[in-house]
Amino acid sequence: MTFDYVIVGAGAAGCVLANRLSADPGVSVLLVEGGGTGRNPLLSVPRAFYFTLRSDRYVDRYPVRSTGGDAAVEVWTRGRGLGGSTLVNGMMYVRGAAADFDALEAAGNPGWGSEAFLGAYRSIEDHELVSIQDEPDGISTALFDGAAQMGLRHSKDFNETDDERIAFTPAMIRRGRRVSAASAFLGPVRRRPNLTIMTNVRAERIVLRNCRAVGVLVRRGRRLEEVRARREVLIAAGTVESPLLLERSGIGRPGVLQDAALTTVVESPNVGENVIEQRAVSMQVRFRDRRGPTESLNTLPKQAMEGLRYLATRRGPIATSGYDIVSAFRSSPDAVRPDAQGVWVPMAIDETSDQMRLARYSGLLFTGYALRPTTTSSIHIVSAHPGDAPAVSANYLNDAAERATTGAILAHARGVIAASSLADHVEDEIFPGPSVSTPEEVVDYSRAHGGGIYHAVGSCAMGPDASDVVDPDLRVRGVDGLRVVDASVLPFQVSGNSTAPVMALAWLAADRLLGGPPIDAES
Repeated sequence: MTFDYVIVGAGAAGCVLANRLSADPGVSVLLVEGGGTGRNPLLSVPRAFYFTLRSDRYVDRYPVRSTGGDAAVEVWTRGRGLGGSTLVNGMMYVRGAAADFDALEAAGNPGWGSEAFLGAYRSIEDHELVSIQDEPDGISTALFDGAAQMGLRHSKDFNETDDERIAFTPAMIRRGRRVSAASAFLGPVRRRPNLTIMTNVRAERIVLRNCRAVGVLVRRGRRLEEVRARREVLIAAGTVESPLLLERSGIGRPGVLQDAALTTVVESPNVGENVIEQRAVSMQVRFRDRRGPTESLNTLPKQAMEGLRYLATRRGPIATSGYDIVSAFRSSPDAVRPDAQGVWVPMAIDETSDQMRLARYSGLLFTGYALRPTTTSSIHIVSAHPGDAPAVSANYLNDAAERATTGAILAHARGVIAASSLADHVEDEIFPGPSVSTPEEVVDYSRAHGGGIYHAVGSCAMGPDASDVVDPDLRVRGVDGLRVVDASVLPFQVSGNSTAPVMALAWLAADRLLGGPPIDAES
């Protein structure tokens, strides 16, 4: 089978690419996805991600080696199926900071500045994929009041500005149903005759001829077949899988490839390197009385009642974002702009369980992280076999600025609660508790008990230097007809979350591929 474009990966980027490129009826597009169709009705229920994240059917899990070199104590989770991680994530739609996109352009990547991204966002948001909760309750009102005492502005739309602010979370929810990248960008165009979608198909490697990508070797069940690309192969498999596919194709560090018994076709020393992930630190308090949505969902009968309410009205706590409130703040007066982000959930999780389930008591959960860390990690293959788990070496908080930001996060969250009317209702802090109070203790707690935020970038970073994996047009250096279009090409964090920036990046990449004015992608 031969197509003009072969896209590997149907996540946030791949779905946008498939939509935009197939809008030209003269272009044939193949979208290859390793997971299934993602049509389970449970996937459209916003709060059901507490359950779908546990399912091997909808996620891939990657064991991670900790900073200290111990056995794997952490797992990075990514969604699988049409929509990728947008099938199972917390649905947050945060654009990122304009200054970070301008820094991306200033680093030698023309056309990737804030004005370009803003234009892409405006086009994407015409799909009505974003909503903002507008039903304040007692807990959220108290948080907004407490945050105001800490210098944060209560914003109606978190994406309006980049200042210190707090708001209900912009979420990929429409009329009470999750909006995935697939439902937003593939659903309206699936019947296009020039768009072919393959699911449950694994991309084994890129087929290269004289340093040109001419196709992809894919596995369907036990059968291997080659799909050909007349124009280009577009890798949109994400920060974890994209560098692994390049390495299995002979593109990467010679030492890594040699250890995996592979021949180096194109030497690219930074494939799988320079990975940057945010590191969280969390806090949970217990209320003396019964309040908030925990009380509506922490037993099976209550969940059944709310489920019936959701089916009838598409409203209630099941219909809301995974993280109800989001804030951006400065960790110290010396910070020139917000350098930390917090998410607030008016629920309490069961801290005694290794499963994601609600506590029997009412409470409030906060998670915060430094927006722009610089400590780098790496992701590499260990063999040529796609089924073998990669070597993911995760490093966090090695930079002094990251530690300073992280060390101040819990003091900020505690300050918000203390300044609010919730202070009179807090019985105790379940975790981390008073033994974690100094900045150094907070950093140590984050290292020991925190986690990644599923926002990793940088494993195939763009840049103007010959050592950068892709150039500013996202073309893989040393190979014709091959680009990477996903979070892996971002050389640093652009603040906040990754879904919205990655969709915008893919929208802009499609403009470059189309080579002309944008085509109406809704038809």
